[in-house]
Amino acid sequence: MWVLDRTYGVADQDIAAAIERLLQADVLVIENEQQVFAATIVLKENRGSFADALIAALGVKAGCSSTLTFDRGALRLPGFKAA
Repeated sequence: MWVLDRTYGVADQDIAAAIERLLQADVLVIENEQQVFAATIVLKENRGSFADALIAALGVKAGCSSTLTFDRGALRLPGFKAA
């Protein structure tokens, strides 16, 4: 995600579409597939970063009530609280 964004300047919508295509590939096994998909939705809807959304989704999966962060951008997403 970061390489496509920072090195190649690929738009968030296109990155999300590429990740979704990877998730649909029968020959790949993606760890935490549902959480990765949820993070692509956040990215497509321009509600936050893919990484922050994935961290939040993985926290929920692990049973965390919230994830503490110093990242002001992450605080815009549900599942985060200020540290």
